[in-house]
Amino acid sequence: MTLVGMFQTYLTTYPWDLIDGDLGANLDRLQGEVGVTGVSVWMATPPVVEVRGREVEPRVFRTRGGLFFHPVEERYEATRCKPIVSTWAKPKDPLERIARACEERGLALRVMISTSQTSRLAERQPEMACKNLYGDSSRRSVCLSNADVQAYLDGLVRDLSSRGAVEGVTLADFVTAWGEALGGGLVSSGLMDDLQRVFLALCFCESCQQGASSAGVDVQSARRSAQVHLARCLEGSSQTDAAFDSVLANDEPLAAYQRWRERELSALSRKLANGCEVRVRVDRRVEGLLHLLPGQLEGGAEVSVISRIDRADQLPLVRSMHPECREIGISGPLVIGAQAPDLVSLFARVVELGFDGVEIDDYGLMSDSALTPIKQAIRYARRSVGV
Repeated sequence: MTLVGMFQTYLTTYPWDLIDGDLGANLDRLQGEVGVTGVSVWMATPPVVEVRGREVEPRVFRTRGGLFFHPVEERYEATRCKPIVSTWAKPKDPLERIARACEERGLALRVMISTSQTSRLAERQPEMACKNLYGDSSRRSVCLSNADVQAYLDGLVRDLSSRGAVEGVTLADFVTAWGEALGGGLVSSGLMDDLQRVFLALCFCESCQQGASSAGVDVQSARRSAQVHLARCLEGSSQTDAAFDSVLANDEPLAAYQRWRERELSALSRKLANGCEVRVRVDRRVEGLLHLLPGQLEGGAEVSVISRIDRADQLPLVRSMHPECREIGISGPLVIGAQAPDLVSLFARVVELGFDGVEIDDYGLMSDSALTPIKQAIRYARRSVGV
């Protein structure tokens, strides 16, 4: 249930952080005391190790990732890429319980899915994994250009959107990239900066090469060019603080490959939204690597974008670069430990810049005391828009 005209406030959460303890009490507190209008619940993730902010057992929660609901198998008949259900979710159906509890309270429910890094898909089916410019297959990321992966995501989105109380589906990790370059744990000759990571993250799997070649892109020239750029960065003979856009401006094969990638992701977002029973959003949360995402999603009315910030000074940049963005995401480090005046000031700026709502990470990491500044900021934002 979307409350038209209200300043929307969502809190992201893993399902276990709602269910462990008392589900009803957790939702009542978030809705009644903190003042959120909805929750965004992860239903498909990569592996997670979470140290929880409140006194709850287990204090450290581990999962190998996967789906946290019981899928309808018929939705995935068109793909060789089959859903992997988390062991934690198998004896129960967290989505059914959460959906019912939200519906009883008139609390909006959105679900979030990691599109490219969910569970062990890349390990289980390496033929669908991303490959970097050296031909090394990812063990984290499947390729969003792969036809089987696209069919799997189509089934997943339709499966989730058909659940009665779900009002929206958020596509996270919506990027075609060699996933090892995006996170920690990568050992190289030195500290990898953003530009180096971008070159290493570029996917040149068979699906990407075939698709781009069919579109008239000189893929082999683009790949050789990326290899040369990365080699210069690693050898220290190139400016590593240069912007990726400036590299593309002087490298037509690589620029053509990037344009093809943007068109592919935009087309996929439209495909996933087409005929979907609820609103589909793309979460631009790949920090420092936004140039691997489409600059402007051409999804039309079917697809919306949420840009997630980890610093307050990023707000004006998001507004200027993405005027179509109506909602801002606020990462956990910007909220957890924040003082009330700082958070109120941040929300005031969100309202001033014309955003309709916020989505705040991450309920499971928050102590009880961390919720108080959020409550004050939400109340200020609502008063500011006359609610």
